[in-house]
Amino acid sequence: MRIKNLSIYVIALMILISISCDKNPAGPEYQKEITVYGYLWAGESLNADHAILISYTRPVDEKYSLNDAIPENANVTLKDESTGEVVQLNDSPDSPGFFYNDSLIIKPQTNYTLTVEADGKTVTASTTVPPALAIETDLMTNNMNYVYRDNLGINKPVTLRGENEKQIIYVDMYCNESWQNAEFIDNFGPHDKSEDSERYDQGRNAEPRHIQAFMQLKDLKTDFYPGEYVVFWYHSMIVFYGSNTMQILAIDENYHNFLHKEHPELSGGVVGGIGVFGSVCGEDFDFMVM
Repeated sequence: MRIKNLSIYVIALMILISISCDKNPAGPEYQKEITVYGYLWAGESLNADHAILISYTRPVDEKYSLNDAIPENANVTLKDESTGEVVQLNDSPDSPGFFYNDSLIIKPQTNYTLTVEADGKTVTASTTVPPALAIETDLMTNNMNYVYRDNLGINKPVTLRGENEKQIIYVDMYCNESWQNAEFIDNFGPHDKSEDSERYDQGRNAEPRHIQAFMQLKDLKTDFYPGEYVVFWYHSMIVFYGSNTMQILAIDENYHNFLHKEHPELSGGVVGGIGVFGSVCGEDFDFMVM
C-alpha cells in the first residue's frame, strides 16, 4: 500500500464493513466475514508499505476500531506456485492486521496464492502478477516534480512497453492536499478553493479529487506518436494545484474487477471471505503543481 492511497484504502475498508450489516428488516443480517485487502507489487518486496490487511467485518451500528476487527492468531502464508515455496507473512505489534515479509520479492508473470487461517476458517485468493511494464518518460519517480500543468501532457509523455496488447492499464490521479487547502486550477465556480469536502471529493473520495482511467495497452496508440503506446493526456486529470500523485499500472484481473464492478467486495478473487487480493506493476509520479 502506498501512503498516498491511505484514504482510498480506508474508504475501501469501510465499504467492506458497511455492507456486512443492515438493521433494516429488508436488508441482510450481519455476517462475520474475513476480509482481505492488498495487492502485490511486481519487482518489489512485500514490505510494510505493501502489507496485506486481514480483518473481520464489523456491525455497522457499532463504533469501529481496527484493533477489534483483527483476527487473533491468524496464520497467513503466500505460496509461489511456480516453485512451490511457501512464505510466512506476519504482522507487528505496531501495525496489527497488516501482514508482510520483507524478504519476499514479487516476481512478474508468477502466480501466487494467499492463504488465511483464522478461528477455524480458511480463506484463499490467487493472483497472476502482470508482465513487467517498461515506462519511459522525462518525469521523475521517487522524487517531487515541480511543474506547471501547461508543461505536462504532450510535452512530457509517458511511453509504455509491454508484452500483451490486451493488458489492462490503470492511470490514477490523486490530489494529496486537504480539502481546506485544495485550489482548483480552473475555476469551477465563484471561488477557486473548495468550500467544503463534498465539493472536493463528493464525500466519497471521488472526482474531482480522485480520477481514474482504464484501458487496454493497445488503446494507447496515437497518431501523435506512431507505433508507440503513450499516455499524454494525464495533464487533464490534474484538477488542483499543490501535491498530486499519478500511478500508471498494469493490473491483474482481480484488482481490475474490484475497481470497476458494482459489488467490489465480492469480485476481488477472495474465496471464503470478501475483499481483494491482486497484483500490479508500474510506477508512481509525484507532482507539485505550481
